[in-house]
Amino acid sequence: MSITKEQTSNQQIQWFDSFTKIMLSVMFVLLLFIFGAGKYMASHDMEAGGTDDLVNNLATKVTQGEHHPFAELPGDAQVGAFSVANFFAGLIVGHHWEKLFGKPTNEEQSLEVE
Repeated sequence: MSITKEQTSNQQIQWFDSFTKIMLSVMFVLLLFIFGAGKYMASHDMEAGGTDDLVNNLATKVTQGEHHPFAELPGDAQVGAFSVANFFAGLIVGHHWEKLFGKPTNEEQSLEVE
């Protein structure tokens, strides 16, 4: 039982299925909490020392210019935000793996076709 090109071209690939929508929703909620905590800490002048701050301060001394991050998050919150985003992106890509790269063909299946 082989699938013809006509059958595959008539099928619509659904990228935003329920799994993807749920994962994106959870990711945005977690990122909202991370950015909210960063904004709260910045508004109350809280310090959260992290390795990024040390590296940025060293780079500022060497280049004698201020660093300007895209989103100002205290401490290692920026690393946490990128980790959360990458985790959910990996889940979504893994879920859609066969849609993106096709199904693997076994040698047995290819011999039957010939």
